[in-house]
Amino acid sequence: ELGLGTAPLGNLYRAITDDAAAAVLDAAWRYGIRYFDTAPLYGLGLAERRVGRFLATQKREDFVVSTKVGRIMKVCRPEQRTGIGKFFDTPSRREVFDYSYDGVMRSFEASFERTGLDSFDILFVHDLDVFNHGTQAACDHYVGQFMGGGY
Repeated sequence: ELGLGTAPLGNLYRAITDDAAAAVLDAAWRYGIRYFDTAPLYGLGLAERRVGRFLATQKREDFVVSTKVGRIMKVCRPEQRTGIGKFFDTPSRREVFDYSYDGVMRSFEASFERTGLDSFDILFVHDLDVFNHGTQAACDHYVGQFMGGGY
């Protein structure tokens, strides 16, 4: 089975319009795609909003949707936002890594708000690795945070 990853719908590498994002989602649906993967990071919430708007037009039992935890999106000044040069025309948000129980629950709740969904089928832990955290010590800290509460 195939699924649709939605980072490009969060304006990854170039901005697209809401209409273009909706057309991609509609085409995927017409071709039989029923699994949609999104994340708060993708467009700093933009992909989750676009996916949620589309999935609201479908019966909940007809699709599978996943999102991710590990980052909280905080309002910031435009020049401080996450993903400058990677995500375009997005909300002014910066990522704050938080794999604690409270952080996971805040992320989960914010994803419900952005998508408008009442449930997710899969919840992934996002980017819990050395590449994203810079050092093994930082990664170990976040793994400990996740295993001590978020999990």
